Amino acid sequence: MFVLNRAVGEANDRITPGAYASLDEPPGGMLGTPTNTLIIGADARSGETRSRADTILLMRTDPEAGEIRYLSIPRDFRVEVPGQGEQKINSAFFFLGQQGMINAVKRVTGVPVNHVIVVKFNGFGRLVDELGGVTVDNPTDLIDCYYEGGETVTFRKGDVELDGDRALAFARVRKCDDDFARQARQQALVSSLKDRVIAPASLPFASWRGAAVVDALNTDIGTIDMLKFAWLQARLDANPDDRILLSGSPQLIGGQAFVIGNPDANEREIAQFMGET
Repeated sequence: MFVLNRAVGEANDRITPGAYASLDEPPGGMLGTPTNTLIIGADARSGETRSRADTILLMRTDPEAGEIRYLSIPRDFRVEVPGQGEQKINSAFFFLGQQGMINAVKRVTGVPVNHVIVVKFNGFGRLVDELGGVTVDNPTDLIDCYYEGGETVTFRKGDVELDGDRALAFARVRKCDDDFARQARQQALVSSLKDRVIAPASLPFASWRGAAVVDALNTDIGTIDMLKFAWLQARLDANPDDRILLSGSPQLIGGQAFVIGNPDANEREIAQFMGET
C-alpha cells in the first residue's frame, strides 16, 4: 500500500494548479453518484517539447445505473481556443496545457469534469507491458496501414493480442481510416486495459502493479478514490452500446482538416453519455 500511495502522490503532483481549479466538485461520493473523468492521451511531435492531446475520452462511472459509459471527442474537432482562435481541440493541450484541455472539453460538451487522467504516450507502452499485455476486440480490420518511420501495421478484426509497442500503434494509427474509427479502437483498448488491471490473476500483485500503472499517469485522483475507481471498474457494466462517439463532418478549412460538429446529433450523443435517454 505504501508503494501505491507514493506513486499516487507523485501522479497528483504532476497535475497543475490551474487544472485542479478547472475541475468540477463531484456531486457526492464516487461509489454512490455518477462521476465524469477526462482521459487524455498526450503525444509530442518530433522536435517539439509540448504535447497535443491525441486521445480525448470522457468516462462516466454511474453506480445508480450500474454502467460505465464513454464519450470520445475527435482530436480534429473545431473549437475556439482562447488566445488562438479556431483550432483543433487537441491543440488546447499544446497551447494551454491540462487546464486548457479540461476547459475545452467542458465548452464543447457542457459536461462537468470531476477528475482528469493524463497518459503520456512515451510511457504508455511500459504501462501495457507492466500488465503483461492486453487482448482487445478490434472493431475493424486494418491491413498494412502506414504508421510512422516507414513502418506498416496490421490488426485483424476481432481479438488481437497486444504488447506495449503494438498497443501504442493500435491507439495511434490513423492513415487507413478516419478519426472516428480510431476513437472506436481507443475505446476498445481502454475497456480492455480496465479489465486487465482488475483481472483475478492481477490481484496478488495489485499494490505493486497498481503503482506501476499509476506511475505512467498524471491524475488528481487520490489513493482512496483510486481504489474506489478500481472497485467501480470491476463492478459496473461496460456495454459496446455505451461507447459513444461525438460525431461531425470532416471539412478542409484553410488547408487544415477539421471535424465540424453537428449540434443536434451532438446533443443526443451527450445526453446518451449522461444517461438522460
